[in-house]
Amino acid sequence: VDDVTLFCHPQPDDIEVVKAILQLFGRASGLHVNFAKSTATLIGCEDDTVMPVIESLGCPIVDLPITYLGLPIWKAWLMNRAGRLELVKLVLSAIPLHQLLVLAPPKRILRMLKRIQRGFLWAGRAEAKGGHCHVNWRRVARPKSLGGLGVHDLERTGMALRTRWLWFSKTDERRAWAGLGLQFSAEEQAFFFASTYTSIGNGHNTKFWEDRWINGRSVCEIAPLLHACIPKRQRKSRTVVEGL
Repeated sequence: VDDVTLFCHPQPDDIEVVKAILQLFGRASGLHVNFAKSTATLIGCEDDTVMPVIESLGCPIVDLPITYLGLPIWKAWLMNRAGRLELVKLVLSAIPLHQLLVLAPPKRILRMLKRIQRGFLWAGRAEAKGGHCHVNWRRVARPKSLGGLGVHDLERTGMALRTRWLWFSKTDERRAWAGLGLQFSAEEQAFFFASTYTSIGNGHNTKFWEDRWINGRSVCEIAPLLHACIPKRQRKSRTVVEGL
């Protein structure tokens, strides 16, 4: 992720908090900040007093005016289609990723984003009519190895990113958000459970009611009526060790 701007007061405490938050975000998401490739700009403050504070971030200091990564829609028609394709993949597809990590956008929003991507790629503007589109968007969103152009399908990408948290909750308890009780849709949970199974070790990390530990099936799949009688708190927390 390149296009992020943060504003803070030039105080040692504020700088340390910002750096700690960025490091925490990196440990939680795997998207680590490269401070050497980042820059800091001073606005309305004295260089002599602030410079040592900023230097603790480990990033170079640049003066105004600065450049900021953006998408020059007004000049898109000057680019060839290969260049527009790269911007669609590296910018338009990357901007929603932070939201897709934790939120499932409404279908309407996903259609709007897809329309913007399609218009920029084929026509160099916000929208493109059917005659401008040379390839069906479903094919465009396939990986190159499957005959597509490698543009992310935002709906499927979002589901993959969110179910990734479910995987980490089972495999890595050191994550900063572990135990926060993240919310997932029934569709995301069904996709995750259909794609995984649990091998019991000591039984302390396997949920008795929810995890698929009985020959690749869960108690809620085998006995749904019994599962429905159990209080939700117990269904979510009781382990195999406790249940047996």
